[in-house]
Amino acid sequence: MAISIYTIGYGNRQISNFIQLLQKFEIEILIDVRTNPFSRFNPEFRTKKLELHLINHEIKYLFLGTELGGKPSDLSCYTNGEVDYSKIQFKDFFIEGIEQVVNLNLDGLKIALMCAEQSPLQCHRKALIGDYLKDKGFEILHIDKDGSLLNELF
Repeated sequence: MAISIYTIGYGNRQISNFIQLLQKFEIEILIDVRTNPFSRFNPEFRTKKLELHLINHEIKYLFLGTELGGKPSDLSCYTNGEVDYSKIQFKDFFIEGIEQVVNLNLDGLKIALMCAEQSPLQCHRKALIGDYLKDKGFEILHIDKDGSLLNELF
């Protein structure tokens, strides 16, 4: 049974506010889609610290930045030095990452895709992953900075 797939960006949120939003929408698994799961400006969102916060709130953490990150290491995904999402969508690594997301969703788990950028309009969560999943028939909901849900963007 497919359910909505959520996305969220942490931006300059406090970790406590971030966790509260995940709990508000009953997120069971947070999928990290950052290419590099590191935050220079917000250390609570570095992989190990983030995972500990999530575990303490009974939320699972899954890193899929290698498969679904917005800046892949595969140089054939770039045109004139700029990432080209239309090329990434056909790569085996991307398809494998999407399959993991879809399988978790079809298992009935509430998942959220996370990246650093708060605005989905400025993030590959929308332009790459969200648009791809929407084209496959999934409803994508973005948890906005004020805690409301946006779906008209997708």
